[in-house]
Amino acid sequence: MKDMKTFEDWMSVDSLEINESKKSEALANAIDKAMIKIDESMSYKDFALAVGQILRDQYGQQNFMPFMEVLHKDLGIK
Repeated sequence: MKDMKTFEDWMSVDSLEINESKKSEALANAIDKAMIKIDESMSYKDFALAVGQILRDQYGQQNFMPFMEVLHKDLGIK
């Protein structure tokens, strides 16, 4: 993916407010449908490895921590 913004470009990580957007809802739905097509009972390990591959290959290391901060906030992990 080219010309990608970092999370900091559009969100202050210090004051995260998690609001699912129409884009994130559409993406979640598309991911779920794609996973079902591949394997209805896909393991969380395979899912996590696939997300890791996308982060490495498409978003870059500079986005790892901001991504994890958003994910942890959304899941209620401290």
